[in-house]
Amino acid sequence: MYYNTTRKILYVMILAGIFLIIFGIWQYFPHSYSSETPDSVFMSLTAKRVVFPLVGVILTAIGITLLKFVDEVEKETISLRDEIIHLRKIVEKNSNKSF
Repeated sequence: MYYNTTRKILYVMILAGIFLIIFGIWQYFPHSYSSETPDSVFMSLTAKRVVFPLVGVILTAIGITLLKFVDEVEKETISLRDEIIHLRKIVEKNSNKSF
């Protein structure tokens, strides 16, 4: 109810992490380069092979953890709301008896 926007953001975060993992793994497939390709291209390819999957795993893990946290907070909020309603009924019942 109140947490729909947060959930959507976390789902996007998880999907972005999965796409980064896939893109990083895709970098491991062989590519054709000429013999005159500068070393900076190979360094950036190696960096992509390491950084993208790592960032993807981190984003996915954070997204899943926060999604579980939001679920627990929502359950607690609903539980507290029900308890407040129950206590309010008890107080109203007792206040009506005293008058």
